[in-house]
Amino acid sequence: MSIGREIAMARKRKGYTQETLSVGIPTSRESLAKYETESRVLPKDLHKHISEKMDDPQLFFHIWREAAGTVSIPLLNGEHVDHHPSSMMYMVQKETGEALEHLESICWFKPANAWSDREKDEMKQAMHEVLDATASMMNLVAILCDRYGFSMNDIFKYWQVSLKARKYTNS
Repeated sequence: MSIGREIAMARKRKGYTQETLSVGIPTSRESLAKYETESRVLPKDLHKHISEKMDDPQLFFHIWREAAGTVSIPLLNGEHVDHHPSSMMYMVQKETGEALEHLESICWFKPANAWSDREKDEMKQAMHEVLDATASMMNLVAILCDRYGFSMNDIFKYWQVSLKARKYTNS
């Protein structure tokens, strides 16, 4: 789905009118309407303003995908995904367990340049399992924010500060 339609859907989920949304971002209601109907291309510099103002988990995933392409976490919204928090918690446990199991089977002491093709394939499979676990965790955070009315912006800002305080990041 296009970014304009995603913004329109997120705006409706949040109960914003085009007028109320445009007040908090550097664009007019008229321009916003054109972005939503795709008669005008949404400038990249507005993505951040709109996503922060909307604070809509589904929109965050879409904008991330727009910016990062394939190097992003998808919104898990397929027919086999139950968004109830307990179901998502089960998915996190299952995917994390599979990832850890694959990681434990890797021969970590062997130099990468000495790995066989089979060992490289096993590493790729382990990375895919880690990505599955990561996606399930990120989606659980999004669902909890949405379900309980937490701001994803605030949750992520606090998390960023905690990473810095623990010296996991420099910025």
